[in-house]
Amino acid sequence: MPDFEITIQVAQDRKVMAIELAALGRPSQRLILELNELDRLISELGNARSQMVSEQAQPDLESDETTISTVANAKWCIRVSPPAVALFAFNHPKFGPVGLMLPKDQITKIVSFLTDRFILQPTQSVEKH
Repeated sequence: MPDFEITIQVAQDRKVMAIELAALGRPSQRLILELNELDRLISELGNARSQMVSEQAQPDLESDETTISTVANAKWCIRVSPPAVALFAFNHPKFGPVGLMLPKDQITKIVSFLTDRFILQPTQSVEKH
């Protein structure tokens, strides 16, 4: 694939944004998107990324080498579908509403871990799960 530069700008009124792609030696292409169109593009890019990494090993989330896009003070919710799963969802400022489905055994492990660390042992823990 050719080298290219990408420029992203949000309009002052924050109603649209522009993506400009410039392949070296070619005229640039500019795409103007409203928020709903940007959300769709992010979703489609996520689908493409998912296909590209489908056969790769998942990153080691316990490693300090792994970069994690974190959120603080996000609006979140938990929806339960007993007895099998729960949905933990939150609004990620970069990606919009995202969530994960947790099966019962993982929920039990999380509740146990948090109970042990925050209720039974109110000291700081370096243990990762």
